[in-house]
Amino acid sequence: GEGGRVAADMAEEKKEQGGMPELKLPDLSMPEFNMPEIKMPTDFNEGSAQLVEILKPVEQLSPIKFGQMHTVIKDINKEAGDAIASYVVFVQIIFLLLFVAYFVMGVIAVCVDFAAMDAPCAAQSWVWLYVLLVVIIPTSLGFIMLAVEAVLKSIDLKKNVGWEVPSVFFSFPTPIVYVVFGILGIVLWSNMGDECDQFYATNHGMLLTMFHIQVIVMGVASILGVITVWSQAVQFVTSFFTKTEESVKSA
Repeated sequence: GEGGRVAADMAEEKKEQGGMPELKLPDLSMPEFNMPEIKMPTDFNEGSAQLVEILKPVEQLSPIKFGQMHTVIKDINKEAGDAIASYVVFVQIIFLLLFVAYFVMGVIAVCVDFAAMDAPCAAQSWVWLYVLLVVIIPTSLGFIMLAVEAVLKSIDLKKNVGWEVPSVFFSFPTPIVYVVFGILGIVLWSNMGDECDQFYATNHGMLLTMFHIQVIVMGVASILGVITVWSQAVQFVTSFFTKTEESVKSA
């Protein structure tokens, strides 16, 4: 009514006279959050690919990396790599799930059979210490390499500096560890006497089983790791010289 018009006239008069500006309340409306769309797999291949992507950090910690080996095969022969892709994914998923069970079993064996550290033949066999080291060191190294790779990827060296760290340098340290543990495990297993073996089988059966599994896994991982790194190194050297020749010809 008339009172409202008077108040509006007074506010306009104050504004013209350089008075206090009109205060406006801040916008307190909540921002809209767009949830990412969860895409359900439509077939086996798509579902397998999503599961492999979820288990990708686990593969970095595992001793045998089927994804890495498949990449090497695909770089050497694309047709062969595409032909075995679905089989590799299936084997990769099964192995990664088994690796999780293997890791949990190793931790349980170290904790449950802690008394084996002071066993009479522990100085000869090192079974408990070997299982502990194989559980900790390769997994920790895989975690460190995963963290370093993630940091370098976030920095985006190729975009900011013009070059990037070749993948072979991320693969190189782990096979060395596997070779060391593989050789050490074979030596300990072969030098273990019958009485010592019987003692562990009777009193620390889970630990002894874990020891045997780890020696086999480290032996296989060392062989596959060396082959993979060698293939990656050959691919890197070949691509490096090819780019060098192309740059010389273009110059």
